[in-house]
Amino acid sequence: MFYKLILLLISGAFLLSGCVSSTAGLSSSFEHQNPAAVQNDVKIVPDPAKKVYLTFDDGPNSHFTEQILDILKNSGVKATFVVIGGNIEKNPEVFKRILNEGHSIVNHTYSHDSEKIYASPEAFLTELDRCDKLISSLGGSTAKIYRAPGGSASLSKTFYESITRNGYKTLDWNVSSADSDCNGVSPEQIIENVKNGVTRIEKMEKTPIILMHDGTQISLNVDKPGVAVENYIRSRKSDIAALPEIINFLQSKGYTLAGVDENTPSAW
Repeated sequence: MFYKLILLLISGAFLLSGCVSSTAGLSSSFEHQNPAAVQNDVKIVPDPAKKVYLTFDDGPNSHFTEQILDILKNSGVKATFVVIGGNIEKNPEVFKRILNEGHSIVNHTYSHDSEKIYASPEAFLTELDRCDKLISSLGGSTAKIYRAPGGSASLSKTFYESITRNGYKTLDWNVSSADSDCNGVSPEQIIENVKNGVTRIEKMEKTPIILMHDGTQISLNVDKPGVAVENYIRSRKSDIAALPEIINFLQSKGYTLAGVDENTPSAW
């Protein structure tokens, strides 16, 4: 029933990321802060060599992507948008704004339709190539970096080898905001999840690659959207509300927020 509801209310099939359970506790307080990093009244100067990657999956969309872009612009930082080809076609001007403001692009397939994508290695490549052509036609990079729906753990060895042979490089994540929880998440939960995840990855001496969502294209003009869609919208609003404090937290630790490129290290 949940699946059918999503299909009825979301433009395009299978565009929502998989639901996960958010286990992080609530932070003791939440407030919107100026993202300029300040610690003990002393501004922290980011280290260009100490990078962190904020990634936003499933867009671009006409409701939330530009709000995220506004925050990034006001903060003077860069991020990465992991885009779906079908959503690029629906929102070309939003996509062009992402490019014009210097953010990075990662291929997230054309449809994000798992039945089509995972039908065969050839089907997966067809989806990547179609999205890649759209990205290139609008002035995006031809770096061919992709993120598999569900992550690379969803790829069998045969899929992975076929995709790699065709020049694509996979991008996973190692810090999850858990903002795809089916029950919806609050800003406080997202912030706590990111803080805990970054702390854990630092202990492993890895570069943090953070998973968030600007989200797929959906219709907000529905009288009775149902609980599933209401929670999805709630989570996207929570992402936007949490983002300034996340940026502040990362900068306070001396990180430079950078866009993904060919030199971005593997998540694991």
